[in-house]
Amino acid sequence: MASTGRDTRAGFTLIEMVIVIVVMGLAMMIAVPRFRVSEKTKARQAASQLTADLEVARSKAMAHRATVRVVFDPVGNSYTGYLDFDRDNAIGETVAERDSLHAFGTRLLPTGATFGRAGQADITDFAGAGAITFPTPQINFDGRGLSTPFGTRGVVYLQFAGDTAAVAAVTVSGAGGIEALRVRTGEQGDRSGQPVDSRLTLPRRAAPEDGPRA
Repeated sequence: MASTGRDTRAGFTLIEMVIVIVVMGLAMMIAVPRFRVSEKTKARQAASQLTADLEVARSKAMAHRATVRVVFDPVGNSYTGYLDFDRDNAIGETVAERDSLHAFGTRLLPTGATFGRAGQADITDFAGAGAITFPTPQINFDGRGLSTPFGTRGVVYLQFAGDTAAVAAVTVSGAGGIEALRVRTGEQGDRSGQPVDSRLTLPRRAAPEDGPRA
């Protein structure tokens, strides 16, 4: 009888362990999605990184008193910085010019991100078609930190696949000012349903890490 009692207690203990494991598994299934980074957050982070890199490019131009160019590659989902290190007022987009910038090299967009706007309307005061609204898919900063040709301004839109609302943007003004924005549609208080550009909401990185180089 004593042996049967021990077997019964052991059996109940095993069942209890199985129940605990099942409950823990269910709890994890419920909790894990809450810790997933949303596509909107990823878009804002990508815009924040691009903003930081453009600020570095502008700072390098002023430090070297030479032109710095950032070229956007929609096909490769990347962008590359170049420095006119010999100050001949010509950038051939060579490896030497890229490496002389000593910054982000060729930065790949995060997985799932592309240059795109998912049908979003223009940012306020920045009209222009396409995902990159500069006259050409690049921006140049001169030795004074101004965009060149003088007055060049535009927007770079970033989107994440699978969520048309996951769109962020980076604007460059004619004076070379750089700003990251998140593009939102139908926010509370916006009865028109038009995009709302929320300025100064993104954290800025002091010094971006070097990205992979081509």
